[in-house]
Amino acid sequence: MSAPSSTQGVWLKCHVRELAPWATMTERVLNEIISTVEQMKGAAAAQVLRQHGIERLHEVIDTDDVTSLRNQVLERLRQPLLAMATAVGRQILGWDGDFYVDDYLILRINFPYEVARKTNPASENPGIGRLSATVREQFQARKVIDPVYAPKDYHRGHPPAAWAHGPHIDSWAGHSRDGRNIWWAIGEVPAEAGMVLYPELANASLPCERRTLYLQAGYRLPVPTYLPLAAGEMLVFDPEVLHGTHLNTTDATRVAISMRLNASRPTFDPACFYSREFWRRAADIEQGHDEVLHLRREDNFGAPVAAAPVQTPAAVPVIAGQLDQASGFIHGQLPAAGPDTQRIIVDAAPYRIMLVRTSDGTRAYDAACPHYGVDLADGGCDSGKVYCPACAISFDLQTGKSSCPSLTLQPYDIRQDGAAIRIRVAPPEAVAT
Repeated sequence: MSAPSSTQGVWLKCHVRELAPWATMTERVLNEIISTVEQMKGAAAAQVLRQHGIERLHEVIDTDDVTSLRNQVLERLRQPLLAMATAVGRQILGWDGDFYVDDYLILRINFPYEVARKTNPASENPGIGRLSATVREQFQARKVIDPVYAPKDYHRGHPPAAWAHGPHIDSWAGHSRDGRNIWWAIGEVPAEAGMVLYPELANASLPCERRTLYLQAGYRLPVPTYLPLAAGEMLVFDPEVLHGTHLNTTDATRVAISMRLNASRPTFDPACFYSREFWRRAADIEQGHDEVLHLRREDNFGAPVAAAPVQTPAAVPVIAGQLDQASGFIHGQLPAAGPDTQRIIVDAAPYRIMLVRTSDGTRAYDAACPHYGVDLADGGCDSGKVYCPACAISFDLQTGKSSCPSLTLQPYDIRQDGAAIRIRVAPPEAVAT
């Protein structure tokens, strides 16, 4: 078990082999997935996974198969998964008394983006989990449609398989306060497909966008902390610290399981329109009792929290540009170099362009991430990369390229004479028309 001292209380890593008697549980899940694929797709498909790994799952199933695969695996493994989550509470977190385990389990099967973006838009979101069969009717009866919440708008028409979680705090989205999340890698999870955290913001008051239940646009983030995991490793973290997931820009399917624990009776944020209401007691799980508790949200609101003022970090400087339609150039004047002028936004409607100072001079790129169109001015930046505040992809400042071939920043030719700049945005005839 390990965690840098600077992030104690935020997250830690452990391996399933540290959990007695669950050392072989990763292999058990893998075998269950492969045997289910064999039933669904035949022996040849299963053999691909046995020979080349679960990371090749996208080669033998499509997104329409994910729901059935996930449901069958979770149905057969629900009880041992709940028991293993309880062991994390006891052995890793050191919880001695009774505590609560969320009945909602998620088997996350995320195809590579280059595959996922071409899949059926009617397929189910692979981040959806499942409750026990005994409480599904109650869950459906309690379901609420909120008129403000519009997640599909955020994802800009991408099929659900190509979605990524933007930065959020779990209680914004109906999860319990004071919980601990388990994010367990069944196959290898590289940095370009895993969780990201923002531990620097652990104690910050942050604004939630109720339309998306993600961080409100306009809040400038630090560079994300990437958390790659080897197969069998678990990330146990505080979900009230801002976090998200990196869009899977690798060439491999990411397979992980998510579970949630609460040291005390769960309570919910009344600002959210729904809550995760179905839970089990650790003592019941340990004694083999198959009992699910229904903790109604209206009976379990958390104590009111005095809203601290949001202290928004300084924004990336913005300068007005003048679009010359005859020449196809945007003209502007750079501010004097300062500690916060590595990036500058040039606003010249309909163009919004990000200038970045590099060791080889100033580069100009479209300021929107090509995945969701989110403003890169809200993302972190270091000496070599800028990071999307939504999907955590990094873009090289010299080339505009990311780890995904189809996600590259639109470059623009820039000419500089002292503080004066000219940015070629289109041929003259294209701008004029």
